[in-house]
Amino acid sequence: MHLLSQLNPQQRRACEITEGPVLVLAGAGSGKTRTLTYRIAYLIKELGVAPEAILAFTFTNKAAQEMRDRVEALVGAAVRSMWLGTFHAVAARILRQEIAVMGYGPRFGIYDAEDARNLVREILREMGLDDKKWPPAQLLSHISRAKNAFLTPDDWSDASFFGRRVQEVYARYQERLRALNALDFDDLIFLTVQLFDRFPEVLARYHRRFQYVLVDEYQDTNLAQYRLIRQLAAGHRNLCVVGDDDQSIYGWRGADVRNILEFQREFPDATVIRLEENYRSTGNILAAANAVVRNNRERLGKELWTRKEPGERISVYEAPDENAEAWQAAQIVGLAVQQGIKPSECAILYRTNAQSRAFEMALSRVGLGYRLVGGKRFYERKEVRDLVAYLKVVYNPLDDLALLRIINFPRRGLGEVALERLAAYQRERGIALYQTLGEAEAVAGLSPAGQRAAQELCELFGHWRAVAAEGDLAQLVRTVAEESGLLPLYQREGTSEAEDRLENLGELISEARRFQIEQGTADLGDFLSWVALVSEWDQTDQRSDGVWLMTVHSAKGLEFPLVVLAGLEEGIFPHARAFDEPSGLEEERRLFYVAVTRACRRLVLMHAKTRIVQGRAQSNPPSRFLTEIPEELLEPLDFVRPREGAKVERGATCFTLGETVTHPRFGRGTVVATRGEGEDTEVTIAFPGGGVRSFLAKYAQLIKEA
Repeated sequence: MHLLSQLNPQQRRACEITEGPVLVLAGAGSGKTRTLTYRIAYLIKELGVAPEAILAFTFTNKAAQEMRDRVEALVGAAVRSMWLGTFHAVAARILRQEIAVMGYGPRFGIYDAEDARNLVREILREMGLDDKKWPPAQLLSHISRAKNAFLTPDDWSDASFFGRRVQEVYARYQERLRALNALDFDDLIFLTVQLFDRFPEVLARYHRRFQYVLVDEYQDTNLAQYRLIRQLAAGHRNLCVVGDDDQSIYGWRGADVRNILEFQREFPDATVIRLEENYRSTGNILAAANAVVRNNRERLGKELWTRKEPGERISVYEAPDENAEAWQAAQIVGLAVQQGIKPSECAILYRTNAQSRAFEMALSRVGLGYRLVGGKRFYERKEVRDLVAYLKVVYNPLDDLALLRIINFPRRGLGEVALERLAAYQRERGIALYQTLGEAEAVAGLSPAGQRAAQELCELFGHWRAVAAEGDLAQLVRTVAEESGLLPLYQREGTSEAEDRLENLGELISEARRFQIEQGTADLGDFLSWVALVSEWDQTDQRSDGVWLMTVHSAKGLEFPLVVLAGLEEGIFPHARAFDEPSGLEEERRLFYVAVTRACRRLVLMHAKTRIVQGRAQSNPPSRFLTEIPEELLEPLDFVRPREGAKVERGATCFTLGETVTHPRFGRGTVVATRGEGEDTEVTIAFPGGGVRSFLAKYAQLIKEA
């Protein structure tokens, strides 16, 4: 059987046209990943291209691993020599080999968002500025935009008071990063592009290596990523970009939809292939998505279609308020679960994270488990960051920021006074803090106990570097966790919180083992780069069985048999910020298109008459996106009652889920949940005109209907 025999004609064409620039417009659910996978396999298996001559960019580590696994299943283990990863991961890999010519050491650290904020706070203290008046996150946002526009501190043009302050912070920030032999996320691509611009002979080596360049999710690229792609693809011009202009939803973080819209202008000889057959959704869902996104002007144009039946019409529910909206969503999901669907096959989507609280409460009350995307991530937890900080210093002794984090944690007798003495010696000598530890005997005013503690810590790091050289990454992480005192600290505590922290440290050790097996390397620098570049989506647990709660942005790339999309009011979705300019409203419409096309079989759209936003009640009209869907595709949804007949008795109070009761103030309502026992029994009632309310059953003036 031919390798491409299972693909449709357009997918097959996207694989077979290998020479020159190719733009694949891949609509939602059209088999984009499958097409990319088979294109790579076709190059290797049918055309005999060496895997190491192929470079492919993805936007998450998870996507890269999935693609690598799929290609390996088609062509075998040879694919492991292919370069496949995120833009930042590929850039970091290039810089590890080439950065010396830029004045950095190859063992540079990579600072994540929290590291960068801490460094800016330190700079603000040195400048005598209040970090509440000058929020580090805001300053870093301006610095990030400058780097993505390839503006150095010397190129800064904003001469306002605020602009000059940002410029000064930016200049000091870059100086400190260089002194620490560290880069932030934006530096990875920024410096790689600079490297290729300044040293064309280096770029020429990569041109000789990479004959084919592929880019996934091209609609989400920013200017810096675009320039890196152009540089690397310039050698052979065999550039294949795959994306969907209708799913460009990250303009707020720098993505530029013009990159995909203007691809044909940049490459007049480009072949354009449209993947429009959708394998995910029913006909009615696709008709709604097409109808809405057709109202955008900035698009290349395509029309999704499917061989599936039209399916159910799209349900629309108008709730009295956000609590009633959440309860209705919980009941819809609960009923679907009773009918045999898995909770993990259901998703409740919303525009902003702040909307999640009501849905969390509603699902908890009806006894449905959920997984909240966007909560505290694994690599943001204190104990994990502490262990990673130790590993950073093992790899890069110049990283003062990482060393300061753990120099006295767990406590080892290097308190504030000792740190002041060490810092004074460090400033006087102009050396790294790590070197100061090794010279502790010469530090004026440092007690004998402090000298011993400093030297012992320095010796520990030397010992760990020797362990790292043995080539067992998991063993290194375990050794550092034990000998640093982190594991013993939490083992001694014995609390449930300490148990959680121990589990997380154990998971980091396991992660190191998995990394070594999957990536085929035990290099600590590679592991730290991978840790630093893990995205929020990479850390989402997809194995647990619970209803998905997430923003539409987080849902991109996923699909669910049942999708409930909430908050469809003007000012909520589309968001109020989008009204300032036409491009903002078009991106909101693309975001709605993404939300709708997550649904496979059933889609429920919800809006509320009133909603509390930032402490104030709002009454906003329904979203314009609802009016852009043809009426024949929609059907109003009545209140979904909970499963009837389930009695809940607590003490002297007995309620039946689904029964009707009357309250003297709120009128007739339906029992949707109970919890607690005895005098603490709480009953929750959904009132069609008054939202969802909870009462202590003992005191509630509820009259049951006969």
